Amino acid sequence: MGKKIIDWLKTEFFTKETLAYLIIGLTSTAINWTLTYVLNNVFGVGYWVTSVITFLFSITFSYYMNRKYAFKSTESGRETLPKYLIEVCICFVLSYGLGKIVLDWFFSKVIILPLPDDKMNTVKGILANCCYIALNYIGQKFFVFRKKREE
Repeated sequence: MGKKIIDWLKTEFFTKETLAYLIIGLTSTAINWTLTYVLNNVFGVGYWVTSVITFLFSITFSYYMNRKYAFKSTESGRETLPKYLIEVCICFVLSYGLGKIVLDWFFSKVIILPLPDDKMNTVKGILANCCYIALNYIGQKFFVFRKKREE
């Protein structure tokens, strides 16, 4: 049983596709942080406007790069873009909405860490972000850019 799981991980998860997805994600994150810094500190743009701009930029960049380079989709944007937008919204709600509820419960009932609220919120945010990345990969691989089987 263990060998089957390891073989599955090697063939389905540890692939060039996954590596490309992670590199694109890291690049998107770096661009997002840089853009956030510039908008906030150079141009004095407020939190909500900055958040909307960086979110829209990030999902646009990620969609294009993942479609073209990670998943090498041959489907048109007309087919994949609506699925991508739905998938991103679902992943966001699951990771940050429901994830917050689960993480609040987990860190108050299961693991009690003596951290101040701001540090605990940072830990929860990082974990929610990791959940978002994993769910987003699964959603893009198996829903948005799923390769059609040849018949």
